[in-house]
Amino acid sequence: MNIIFRCLLAFYAFCLTVISLITMIVTLRPEMLDGALAFLMTNILADRGLTVLLFIIELIFFGLSLMFLLSGVKSDKDKKSISKYNNVGEIRISLNTIESIALAASRKLGGVKDNKAYVTKHGDNVVICIKTIVMPDINIPALLEDIQLKVKKSVEETTGIGVSEVKVSVENTYIGYRSRVE
Repeated sequence: MNIIFRCLLAFYAFCLTVISLITMIVTLRPEMLDGALAFLMTNILADRGLTVLLFIIELIFFGLSLMFLLSGVKSDKDKKSISKYNNVGEIRISLNTIESIALAASRKLGGVKDNKAYVTKHGDNVVICIKTIVMPDINIPALLEDIQLKVKKSVEETTGIGVSEVKVSVENTYIGYRSRVE
């Protein structure tokens, strides 16, 4: 959810809170509704400019309501997998599968102790981010380049999906378990 959507949602929730508070007060004191209606009829709806402004505000709230309603209905299924079509039909490969292939390819290299993979979809291609823990006394730039090449080749050969970029970062070096003797 992007920042603009979150800001709109916060504003919408604040306005609904105020409207709910007003309706609770009117429910407890119905005579206030008569005064509010009289004020609305004589001061706001009598002026054409204020009527148009009130209609625009109502239209904005209606549009926000529809937007939030439809955002809850739309599916994220397309974001979690990549579809390819062939002469027989559709092939769908999940991003989790691509993560597993990337992890398997990067773990085959010597010098890698542990790693995690994250895959994001960019059109018909993917971007793979790998965070790794390497063994000490290893040439890190050469190892990372090997990881990039092996992961890209493995994913493309196995799935047929293009890899736009493979980002590899070293989180730490493996120190190993040292027992404490006291």
